[in-house]
Amino acid sequence: IHNAFGPAAPHHENGNLVMVSSSRPSEGKTFTSVNLALSLASEKDKTVLLVDADVLKPSIGKVLDLDVDNKPGLIDFLLGDVGSVSEVIYQTSIPNLRILPAGTSHHLSNELLASDKMALLTKELATRYSDRVVLFDCPPMLGVEETITVSKLLGQAMIVVEHGKTKMADVEHAISELNKNMAIGFIVNKAMQGAYSQYEYGYGNDYNKESQS
Repeated sequence: IHNAFGPAAPHHENGNLVMVSSSRPSEGKTFTSVNLALSLASEKDKTVLLVDADVLKPSIGKVLDLDVDNKPGLIDFLLGDVGSVSEVIYQTSIPNLRILPAGTSHHLSNELLASDKMALLTKELATRYSDRVVLFDCPPMLGVEETITVSKLLGQAMIVVEHGKTKMADVEHAISELNKNMAIGFIVNKAMQGAYSQYEYGYGNDYNKESQS
């Protein structure tokens, strides 16, 4: 929030566009994306758009129990199959939260994400609403070109690190590929209760615990 709307905002282009990823699969990045979106949407003065940018393996709809994973989304817009991005942004039962699903699977997904149309879309999303945080649930970074491609258009990155499992070498390698101008933060996932009590973070495997972290 500080980097997106506060005093640090002038130093972070597209600071309200935030990617959530991890170095490798199964570290909890989609779970974290959803809970971060829910937490931010609970703020009275903020709206949230959650983008399923994991176009290779979309799962936002499944995690939120919403029927959007098979609906037109980001890829369909980039292909020109829908006329306006507003046609593929779906409401949720939470007033301040909207979803932009990944859409149709396509063999040229990386090229589409690297297109001028994607660059124009992110620019529009960054400026259309002054109070909106746009979260991009991205694929794991190592070995996936799409994540690095998307990162070039965003202002911040939150990297999910699984406590006791993620290797520091993997994290360092992963973030070395990101947009050098991004503000990068880390979220420790699956931490034992009290392991980080001095910093007041770490959470369990349910929404209530994580949203309070």
